Amino acid sequence: MSKLRSVIRHEYLTIVRQPSFWIVMIAIPALIGIVFALTFIGNQSSASRIEELSKDLKNVSIVDNSGLINKDVVKSSNLSLSPGDQTESLRQQVQDGKKDSLIVFPADLKTGGTYQVYLSTNDLTKTSTVSALADNILKTSLFLPLGSAEVIALAQNGASATITTYEDGEESAGINGYLAPGLFIILFYIIFAFSISYMLTSVSEEKENRSMEMVLTYVKPRTLIIGKLLAVSLVSLTQVLFFAILAVIALIIMQQTGNGLALPFGIDLSKIVLDPFTIFFGLAFLVVGFLMYAGFMTATAAAAPSSKEANSFSSVFFIGAFIPFYFVVMIATDPNNPITNFITYFPLTSPVVNLIRNTVDNLGVGGSFLSLAVMTGFMLLSLWIAVRAFKLGALEFNQTIKLSSLFKK
Repeated sequence: MSKLRSVIRHEYLTIVRQPSFWIVMIAIPALIGIVFALTFIGNQSSASRIEELSKDLKNVSIVDNSGLINKDVVKSSNLSLSPGDQTESLRQQVQDGKKDSLIVFPADLKTGGTYQVYLSTNDLTKTSTVSALADNILKTSLFLPLGSAEVIALAQNGASATITTYEDGEESAGINGYLAPGLFIILFYIIFAFSISYMLTSVSEEKENRSMEMVLTYVKPRTLIIGKLLAVSLVSLTQVLFFAILAVIALIIMQQTGNGLALPFGIDLSKIVLDPFTIFFGLAFLVVGFLMYAGFMTATAAAAPSSKEANSFSSVFFIGAFIPFYFVVMIATDPNNPITNFITYFPLTSPVVNLIRNTVDNLGVGGSFLSLAVMTGFMLLSLWIAVRAFKLGALEFNQTIKLSSLFKK
């Protein structure tokens, strides 16, 4: 047990003491924050620029040959309609730079659905401002017969829906019931992206620099593999806790500054459903799937003669983890499809597929236990192969281990 603790401690500290580990951990949320900040600042700047240009939109001519534009709407924009027979001369003035822009609503606007905007500049902000002005004048003119400004705004912008769903005659949580189990899918990909590769790197480097021989004189292969897996699991837990703390801090800052978080699709964080079965299976699929992938990654690193070849082989597992998203609609809506059933039990796709099916609750308790049992079997097989490959890898440094040799005594 002391040797196992030593392996776990050594592997864990080796990873978390690397500057690159914390650089990546801090850089990702920092980059996301910078993108949001730049987007906000850019939008504010653009809005100010558009507002400034809107005040100067006085040298704009509007020609209406469609009969759809209301004079009062144009007048409210501090503009006026020009006669249709002046279209060509006004266009020429725009071309010569004597007039800022010209908006022409043609006679066939109803059938054609297009109008012309002429500008004396290539300024994209001014182009979008004049186009928005023309679009607003047209829409307001068309909606004006509806009555009040509130009704016009409602017709133009629509309204948001408050969704209520029922199941077995009682009100259900709807999409809010998917949030808790769906979180395990996100966690799986966070762990997969950051932690799985550590097993590959650690083993392949030990094999490549010939330190594996010395390590095996101190501990047994099984102890070493289990220690590495537990250490990587602790690294994953560290990463999850780090991002969770950042998320909580961000929510607290938003609440203190009075900025609410508007979520789409009727998501309400206060209505999250914590079903014990879905939480249990979500956690189980996450842990077993992680250990299975880690086992296969370790076996790949031990079997390959170099880290370069190990990385090439490992791409198969990364592809397998993302394949389910090509079938996500089918997985969520057609659980009896033969393809859905196949990728539910196929080892490289089973973790993500089962997490998705657990989220939408189309697997059932019995199906969940069966899938978990199959995944556990593949997980144990991957760990057994990893231990065997690690033993053989200590002897065969310059060649790829043959699959048949893994099953020989």
